[in-house]
Amino acid sequence: MKNRVVSSFFMIFVASCASNGDVSHWHGESLGTLIEEYGTPQTFLKLEDGNKVIEYDGATALHKAANYCSLTFMIDRQNKILGASRKGNGTNCSNF
Repeated sequence: MKNRVVSSFFMIFVASCASNGDVSHWHGESLGTLIEEYGTPQTFLKLEDGNKVIEYDGATALHKAANYCSLTFMIDRQNKILGASRKGNGTNCSNF
């Protein structure tokens, strides 16, 4: 019985650590639209070819467990989103 309880707890913990959400719908949108939605990014990097990489980071610390989420966007020279990725370990990604 004890093994079942521990096993169930472990499965719930692993499921809660998975990245969630899809950011592919941002492909082709403008940088301005992204900033309107999420505000000023925490990280902004301009590359030699004129493209940009921006990142939004979110973190919370509730009930002794920290949740984080990182959204990264590649922006072209015309300020259109080329690609996006989302990484996180909990429900905080749902807040983006």
